[in-house]
Amino acid sequence: MEEQTGRVCETEPSEPPTERRQIAPRTDSSTTMLALMEQLALDPGADVAKLERVIALYERLTAKAAELAYNAAKGRILKRLAGIKIVKNRAVLSQIDNGQPQNGTYGAFKYAPLEEIDKHLRPLLAEEEMDLSYSAISVVVSIN
Repeated sequence: MEEQTGRVCETEPSEPPTERRQIAPRTDSSTTMLALMEQLALDPGADVAKLERVIALYERLTAKAAELAYNAAKGRILKRLAGIKIVKNRAVLSQIDNGQPQNGTYGAFKYAPLEEIDKHLRPLLAEEEMDLSYSAISVVVSIN
């Protein structure tokens, strides 16, 4: 065991105790917003409308941060997908009507089956902690 030297380090408070309860500025915006919301919620004289506006602002900031993170992850995935060659090995005949339904001709084109695409895409999604789901429900989108 080491011997203690008997030195005592005394410090004096740099500010009065009442000022210590204030929240120090932080660099993380979500932490700052949460601290502000907590401070407003605990203040008995705080305006409820102001607290609701701060909460709405926090929700918008959180949604924007999530959107930016998603877009960054999507960009990284697309960049890596560009170097992958997916073999189109299934053929299908499709009617080409050239604007005239009675005189349509048939043309063949090849496509990659969903399983082949999924085999390459799923590991990239997993690296970004993303997931993919499929549905048999068809969605109709109308553009007005």
